[in-house]
Amino acid sequence: MKTFTLIIAACCIFSAAHAQLKRVAPSSRVENQMLPAPVAIDDYSRYNQPVNDIVYSKMTLDEIIGESMVYDQQTNATMPNRMYLWPDGSLSASWMMSNVAGYADRGTGYNFSNGSVWGDPPGERLESVKSGWPTLNRWMGNGELVISHRTTVNLVMNKRAVKGTGTWTEAMAPASPAGNAPLVWPAVITNGNNYQNIHILCVTRKVANGGTIYKGLDGALLYYRSLDGGTTWDNSGIQFPGLDSSNYNGFSGDSYTWVEPHGDTIAFICGGHWVDTFLMKSYDNGNTWTKVPILPNYYCKNPDNQVTPRFICSDGSFAGAMDKNGVFHIAFGRMRAIDGPDGQQYAPGTDGLVYWNSTMPVLDTAIVSDLDTLMAHNLCIGYVASNQAGDTIIGFPYYGVSLSSFPQITIDQYNNIYFLWSSVTVGNPSPDPYNYRHIWGRAWFNGKPAWSEMVDFNSGVLYMFQEYVYPAMAKGMKNNNLLLLSQTSSQPGTSVGATGTAPPVPVHAVNFEYREIPAAGFIAAGNTGSKTLLGNWVSQNFPNPVKGSTMFRINLENAATVVISIFNLMGQEVMTINRGVMKPGNHEINIDAGSFTGGVYFYTVKTGGKQFTHKMIVE
Repeated sequence: MKTFTLIIAACCIFSAAHAQLKRVAPSSRVENQMLPAPVAIDDYSRYNQPVNDIVYSKMTLDEIIGESMVYDQQTNATMPNRMYLWPDGSLSASWMMSNVAGYADRGTGYNFSNGSVWGDPPGERLESVKSGWPTLNRWMGNGELVISHRTTVNLVMNKRAVKGTGTWTEAMAPASPAGNAPLVWPAVITNGNNYQNIHILCVTRKVANGGTIYKGLDGALLYYRSLDGGTTWDNSGIQFPGLDSSNYNGFSGDSYTWVEPHGDTIAFICGGHWVDTFLMKSYDNGNTWTKVPILPNYYCKNPDNQVTPRFICSDGSFAGAMDKNGVFHIAFGRMRAIDGPDGQQYAPGTDGLVYWNSTMPVLDTAIVSDLDTLMAHNLCIGYVASNQAGDTIIGFPYYGVSLSSFPQITIDQYNNIYFLWSSVTVGNPSPDPYNYRHIWGRAWFNGKPAWSEMVDFNSGVLYMFQEYVYPAMAKGMKNNNLLLLSQTSSQPGTSVGATGTAPPVPVHAVNFEYREIPAAGFIAAGNTGSKTLLGNWVSQNFPNPVKGSTMFRINLENAATVVISIFNLMGQEVMTINRGVMKPGNHEINIDAGSFTGGVYFYTVKTGGKQFTHKMIVE
């Protein structure tokens, strides 16, 4: 069904301003105050902005394809696969829903479009048991697969042979390792010539949620694989290399996501407040894996209540895609966290959607720590923007992620990369008073020197007083349009997951709206691309602290002699490496620090008449 409002019928359906946007002034950036776990906020205060007394009813021309009367949280961090675009232009869509208090009927809402018409919004869940966190994928040729979690040791799997029609068959997916807590928060992809291969990421239930410690991890990240459509599982409860208790205390639900597979190339992104951010990739369909560091986190093994400084990290909400050249493009929310006598805290008032790709070095925490520096390095996709003078952030409910987060990525046939995300948006707050979130977008057009302008796809009177969050975008494009599913409501925030929000977010109904966004809505920017990443540079080493070997990257604009020197804290040179003349481009340098005594060291790279120095800690 479509929603219309007569009062605005004469208005244009969509108008996106492409004037240069400025981010909210530093005095309005919410980046310092910390609140207790599970939710804290960064630099938050209220501002004197007029508040709207009335929240109007739905005012969009998007199509409502589903609803949930009481349940309003679609993910803890990363949105899993919720939409699938079929080769014939038809679409499958899913979400989490419940219509009764207490969520006893919680489960998967599902709808199907034949390419032009959606079915009626469903009134009940897909599963026969209470479940949640569904993922939707193509299965066994032309069939569909939905995997979700429940309260027992197994995941629940629903499948049918033909998309959009026929009876769903329910079965239990793999079970948790013997004697352990349930498997929860699955992320799923399928691949193979007939989409017969199923790959599942999930975690064991954490102690705080009624689970138990598994192999020293409070929340173990496990991998399951089936090569026959789910009949058998040749990989069952596998821990990835290096992701064990010697390196981590545990992993959080929904803090990981798959990249769309390309043949036997599969990959996923993982990270969070207490986990370093990394890409894990396999070129042989999951038989062997390589970890690629993205953003270091030096507190992955921090003991309980050991005081840390305020540090930068990811917010656990990711999106990734591989382009036609085999380059992985990653987006994630920027976050701050701290640990101390009051326990772990994090700050969803942190702003900035970070960009990285697999041709780049490990991100320097000093760059990511400052939003202005991140933007200067051309590594910030999105942020809270000031549309007009005087608009500021006055308040926002907590989703447990950054102010600009829940990213989605798709790449078209021309290798153009499109990003969508949900961001707190200034102006027209609710009576709570809270600012609403809108869906924003940006693109990187193949061969162009700069990002396109940021676009608010919910600007204008058609979208006033509405919350747009949890975007789920289909991979690929239809008629040169992006295909988007969002959760919408006239009430900002989630009553389920907004722990710590004041005032509390009331229980409220939400809709799930489908929208097609023309690629023409992304207009190339007039600004020039940043030059800060050009020329010679040297990255921070990773891992750091070091227990044995470590690596860093250098980039050479021209061929040059490279000499690396390592000094201890007393200024004594303990190692020299002369690499001779190296070719232009990006190079990985490996250092064996196994013979060094514990302490602080500095490595200096001299090249092209310049030198670069970084600190390295050896344990």
